[in-house]
Amino acid sequence: MIRALGVKKSFEKQHVLKGVSLDVRDNETMVILGPSGQGKTVFIKTLVRLMEPDEGVIEYDGVDILKLKDRQLQEFRKNIAFVFQNSALFDFLNVRENMALYLRMHRAFREEEIEERIVDALRVVGLQEEVLDKFPEELSGGMKKRVAIARAIVKEPRYLFYDEPTTGLDRRNSQLVSELIGMLKKEIRVTSVVVTHDILLMREVSDRVALLKDGAIFSIGTKEELSPETLNYLYETGDE
Repeated sequence: MIRALGVKKSFEKQHVLKGVSLDVRDNETMVILGPSGQGKTVFIKTLVRLMEPDEGVIEYDGVDILKLKDRQLQEFRKNIAFVFQNSALFDFLNVRENMALYLRMHRAFREEEIEERIVDALRVVGLQEEVLDKFPEELSGGMKKRVAIARAIVKEPRYLFYDEPTTGLDRRNSQLVSELIGMLKKEIRVTSVVVTHDILLMREVSDRVALLKDGAIFSIGTKEELSPETLNYLYETGDE
């Protein structure tokens, strides 16, 4: 279980997170929904300490990760994976090398074991072995996103974080990504946190939804509990 309590983050005089609290249950998909510029990406990055909050508590199964030292933090991060909005593939590495990088740096696998895990992860996201020797610039936006997800699951994480996973994708590829998020929850029983402005994605993948506006969560519930009036209020300012 993930628990965030009173998380605050400011950049100079701009207060981005204003005391955000949120619980994420084991094996659920929590969607954090809101327009651009409301603090969603900052919040999800504080959850994994890609950014350090100014105040607050962030616990995983009762352990406050903000108190972990470097070596403890590295050990904790073996349990998490992060899918970035822009996929964040290394342009100078091909798909095989992008996917193998973590395993080579942090795990004691033989090369044949690494290759097997990579191929298995690609198949999960619907890609074939012929993409292994391609570089990111040779991939479509949808393929990049699927490779990024495959790179994440090759770690076999307990917690999987997605930052705007459908941004920049057409409807077909957005649908493929939403199907992947749902499938991974069932196949590897991963706890997922999805940051998005995409209402359709929220409706397709969420177990619960947290509505974030102006750096604060003002509502948490199931998608069935969301009223049109609440969504209208959420999106009355900011860009979708």
